[in-house]
Amino acid sequence: MEEESEEDPHGHITSLAVRRSHRRLGLAQKLMDQTARAMVECFNAKYVSLHVRKSNRAALNLYTNTLKFTISEIEPKYYADGEDAYAMKRDLCSYALQNDITPADAKNTSR
Repeated sequence: MEEESEEDPHGHITSLAVRRSHRRLGLAQKLMDQTARAMVECFNAKYVSLHVRKSNRAALNLYTNTLKFTISEIEPKYYADGEDAYAMKRDLCSYALQNDITPADAKNTSR
């Protein structure tokens, strides 16, 4: 989990890969959802960010349609080969509410 002093606590995904023979089974979604849950429960993360190649349509579909990431900006020539990247974010506050996840900061308060 990354945390910058001037921003809300958040996580950053640097890489996600599923073996070709195991794709389209929902594994990437499960990995991302479990990671999001841990970010909220352990670190009280407010959002998670990642970068994805503009040309990676399968990943863009997963992130935008399935996992509800939004594009926050385009980073020109982000990759070594010169391809642009979409910088994307997923709101973990609404994810936590929808999935009845207790944030780290709420675990220390009396109920």
